[in-house]
Amino acid sequence: MTIQRIEAVTYGVTDLETCVAFMENWGLEKVQVNGAGADFRTLENQIVSLRNADDPSLPATGEDGSTVREIVWGVTEKAGLTAIGDELSGDREVREDREGCLHTYDDKGFAIGFRVADITPADAPDQTLNFHEKVERINQRGWPEDRMTPLRIGHAVYSIEEEGNWQAAEFYLNRLNFRLTDRSKDGGTFMRCEGSTFHHSLFLFHRVGTQKYFNHLAFEVNSFDDIMMGGTHMLKNGAVSVSGPGRHSLGSNWFWYFKNPCGGDIEYFADMDRMDDDWEPRYWDESPPYARWMLGDGILSG
Repeated sequence: MTIQRIEAVTYGVTDLETCVAFMENWGLEKVQVNGAGADFRTLENQIVSLRNADDPSLPATGEDGSTVREIVWGVTEKAGLTAIGDELSGDREVREDREGCLHTYDDKGFAIGFRVADITPADAPDQTLNFHEKVERINQRGWPEDRMTPLRIGHAVYSIEEEGNWQAAEFYLNRLNFRLTDRSKDGGTFMRCEGSTFHHSLFLFHRVGTQKYFNHLAFEVNSFDDIMMGGTHMLKNGAVSVSGPGRHSLGSNWFWYFKNPCGGDIEYFADMDRMDDDWEPRYWDESPPYARWMLGDGILSG
């Protein structure tokens, strides 16, 4: 049943033209665009699909306006896909489409899917850095490219109600073999899928008074320079920064968040903590600070 990563994300959007331009500026490769929608991909071949919000084929949502309508998780092999279908069909409807992708809902009512992962390894250039006597770059200038393409989708975040938040996490932990990384009573549950070592593949965020909605999608880039060059390009093209740049406490990653016209927010990140099955989950009565350092004072809201 090994789930490796987020394989695809589908947004339902109210302004397709604006959203296509935004994703192009974000650095994703455009696969196709027409009147019904558009598809983009990361270097590792994860698909981001934009569809008109009134498309009847989209899963239902309780949110108004543009938002994520489904997240599809990539599974190692067909046998794992079958095991997931068998596991979940006992207490909910699981539908298989013509391409063999399974579709259902998690315990909070968010649409989720599963299909066999189709991973293209990304060719990420090595970083050559000069620090004190650790010299990796001789007779060369350090000059980042103006544009970059995100390597991959690293994680997704949903905001959920405080009541029942642990039960919502248990669905992923107990039914889909996700691993617990960090959990705070006043903040939420960070989980990684079985086939990933990222600090989190999924974060279920809760606070007192939080409502249920899609929070953000995060894209890994190759370096701090890529975050800064990508973010600067977004600002030049009218995007609104909502948090960062900075370095998170939990996960330790550099980050920069922007408002996404497709729904929720969107994040560039790099240098995230990695964990394997030797990791002992941490439990916090009070969540650690949002960031170890940050430019500006915009803390991402939940």
